[in-house]
Amino acid sequence: MINEIVAQLKTGRVVNVVPYGMANLPSPPYIVVKPIRDPLGRGRMFEIYVHFSPGQVNDLEDYLFNDVSNLLDNFQSETRHGNTNKIYTEQEYQDIIISNDDKTISMMRPYLMPSKLF
Repeated sequence: MINEIVAQLKTGRVVNVVPYGMANLPSPPYIVVKPIRDPLGRGRMFEIYVHFSPGQVNDLEDYLFNDVSNLLDNFQSETRHGNTNKIYTEQEYQDIIISNDDKTISMMRPYLMPSKLF
């Protein structure tokens, strides 16, 4: 599902979108998609980190709250096994992070993909 989320985000205004763990990050603005385990055991979480250059706080907030929401809220995609997965916003966000290694400012918004392991 991470590849589908990356592809969907690339259709927005910020086209530099990478999965978490890339050795070389693109220049800002860019987005990092990080899959994590849901601490409540409801399925898989995807943290969407949006990075902008310092001084672009309004652009960062607008992009996270408007563009990312329009692109991902209730986004669904079919897996290679023919199953349909859908992600849901958690209606939360992480406030501005100013201590990134690449000197960017960023914010994060989590999404949940409900699933059960059998």
